[in-house]
Amino acid sequence: MQKRFVTIWFRHLLTDWLSLRRPELREVPFVIAVKDHGRLLITSSNSFAESEGIRPGMVAADAKALIPSLEVINDIPGKGDKLLKGLGE
Repeated sequence: MQKRFVTIWFRHLLTDWLSLRRPELREVPFVIAVKDHGRLLITSSNSFAESEGIRPGMVAADAKALIPSLEVINDIPGKGDKLLKGLGE
């Protein structure tokens, strides 16, 4: 018997979780960023930021140049893994 696998992509998992925790972020563009070689690198962005051209992998300073009101939030190490594990259980 063949095994089948399903892949589910939670594109906005961290930003949706953060929006639930901080309701003031629900209607504003924001990103989650991590320090990398002296700069902030975007790891996640919400749908408002993405609609303005902000994508993971961008430098936060470049994203702020596109959207001056962009909220940049520090990444919580391991939070994505914890959320996925909780969903799996």
